[in-house]
Amino acid sequence: MTYKLRLSVFRFDAKSDYLPFYKRHIIKIDGDKTLNDLLAVIKDEDRLFDYPTDENAAIKIGGQNLFTDVKISDIVENFGDELTLMPMSEKRALKDLIINKDDFYEKFDLIDAFVDSSDKKRFEELIIYHFASDVFKYSDDFQGDTLFLFASEMIDKYPAYKSKIAEILDNENGIWLHTNICGKTFPTDYDVEEKINIVKNEVLKSRIKR
Repeated sequence: MTYKLRLSVFRFDAKSDYLPFYKRHIIKIDGDKTLNDLLAVIKDEDRLFDYPTDENAAIKIGGQNLFTDVKISDIVENFGDELTLMPMSEKRALKDLIINKDDFYEKFDLIDAFVDSSDKKRFEELIIYHFASDVFKYSDDFQGDTLFLFASEMIDKYPAYKSKIAEILDNENGIWLHTNICGKTFPTDYDVEEKINIVKNEVLKSRIKR
C-alpha cells in the first residue's frame, strides 16, 4: 500500500544557525519501505538535508524515539500520515537529524572497566532509551536509562562485578532520578521499567552492604 505523507522536518546546522526551523515535504511512499528509505527520499529532494545512517540510526516522531529500520506502514498505523521528524535530542542537534552523542558514550565509560569491550555494541543498541528521558530537560549529568538497562544485563553477565556496577549508579545523577519512559520509544518495550526496578533493588542491596 502506498501512503501520502505530510512531513515537517527539523532543520538546523549548529555551525551556522541560531534557531531550528521546519521544512515541509509531501511524499508518496510504499508501506513496506522503512523510515530510512523515507529519509533518503527527503535527501533526494534536498541535498543539504542530513540524517543518521549508522547501524543504530534513530530519530524522534511524535515524541517517541525509534530506529530508522521501522516500516512506514507501522509508523502510519501508530502516528498517522502527518509526521514531524526530529532528532532524538534537539539541544544536541549538529546537522538536522544528526546529534552529538559524546555524552551517551561517556555513560558507557562509567562501567567500561567491569565489562568487555565487545559489550559496547549492546550498549549502542539501546541508544533510543538514553534520549527518551525527560530528566535531561533538567539535568545534563543524568546517567540515562540506556546505562540502567545495560547495567541490568551486565550484572547478569558479570555477577562478580554486581556490587561495583550498582555502586556507580547510586549517586545524585544516577538511577534514583529515573522517571517512567513507557511510551517514549517505539515500539514500546513494556519490560523496560521492570528491568530498571530490578537494578534499583540491586543498588539498594549494594548500599546496605557498604
